[in-house]
Amino acid sequence: MPAEMPPPYDPENPSSPEARKRAFRLLFLCLMATGIGNSMLFAILPPLARELAVAEVWVGAIYTLSALLFLLSSPVWGALSDRYGRRPLVIFGLISFSVSTLIFAAAAWAGESGLAPPMIAILAMALARALFGGFGSATNPAAQAYVADRTSPVERTEALAGLTAAFGLGGVIGPALAAALAGRIGVAPFMIAVAVTVIACAIAVRLTLPENTPPRAQARPVNPLQQFAFAGDARLRPFVAYGCMMWLAQAAALQAIGFYVMDRMELDPAAGLQMAGVALTAGAGAIIFAQLVAIPALKASPRTLMAAGGVLAMLGNLELLIATNYAAIVIGFMLVCFGFGLARSGFTGGASISVSPGEQGRAAGVTTATAGLGFLIAPVTGLWLYQAVDPLAPFILNALLAAGAGALAFLHPGVRAATKLAAPPPPEPKYPL
Repeated sequence: MPAEMPPPYDPENPSSPEARKRAFRLLFLCLMATGIGNSMLFAILPPLARELAVAEVWVGAIYTLSALLFLLSSPVWGALSDRYGRRPLVIFGLISFSVSTLIFAAAAWAGESGLAPPMIAILAMALARALFGGFGSATNPAAQAYVADRTSPVERTEALAGLTAAFGLGGVIGPALAAALAGRIGVAPFMIAVAVTVIACAIAVRLTLPENTPPRAQARPVNPLQQFAFAGDARLRPFVAYGCMMWLAQAAALQAIGFYVMDRMELDPAAGLQMAGVALTAGAGAIIFAQLVAIPALKASPRTLMAAGGVLAMLGNLELLIATNYAAIVIGFMLVCFGFGLARSGFTGGASISVSPGEQGRAAGVTTATAGLGFLIAPVTGLWLYQAVDPLAPFILNALLAAGAGALAFLHPGVRAATKLAAPPPPEPKYPL
């Protein structure tokens, strides 16, 4: 198996270390731009829904539809990147994202100006998000596979951590930009500016991103069911199971934490929105710190990152259960997010290391799909449990999921096997024997 892994320099895929750095930086900027465009909706949609006088359930439906299509489409786009190459799929995803943002901007403008009834505007926004979930989802797995093609097993987890941090960094910047600019220039102009930025990224990828790996021709078309079946491959199964558990816990925490802050601190909606925003920003910062600072410093194996991430996320959820003040809530949520940052990079890198070069896109697709599953089910495991059972119920379930994920990482032989592949080779003796 180690002999099949691509070395840092492959004669069939020539690129110097400097060329790889430039390519990875460009992909980082692309994913950060899409992260900004995706997360800005968390700041834009609630007040927009209130302005259009539509029920909150319709906002939730928009996110659910997008998450479902993201879940269904990501494995297919990853497999297609194995067949047609990484760069075409990255460009396709960026263009689709930009088009979906323009449609959303047009729908928001039509609703705000009275040119379209509120429900028609909301349905158009749902269509725009469906376009992102179904087609814009091509960028992430193709970009991850591109990085995997050009890194050795030893360096891959760290490289993928830097790439996945880009989307998270955009997630921090997006709501802040939306709050600062959308109120001044309007929602539609702000979203148009984001769409133009993403189009510029697509053009830069087309003109400057090297793609020297020839597409791998296949005799049969890509079958979506076969791509999901690939998640059950013995090599990938523990990483996909781990990713599903951690994404379920993380997505539920993200959806419940705002309500938890308001109710635990007995705040009115305005103050609660502000303090929940601080907690969410702190959590996003913890994820970025884990991926951009802690992982490069630790040089840890996928198994270590997965086990530590599960344990830290469990401890963070337990802290949320006993928190008696705002600072304790923020610390607990940051611990959850820091653990998730380690965990996400661990299972993404471990899955990539476990498969052959010709399967990198498929592996990236199924690991990316775990995020869609998490956000698809989170309205039940997060909001429904919070409202119908008990405010502490989501965090109890999250702690159990994180503990199970940590145990899986520590005990499963498939995770240990990936750790051996990621280990650096022993140093050569200084003197011949």
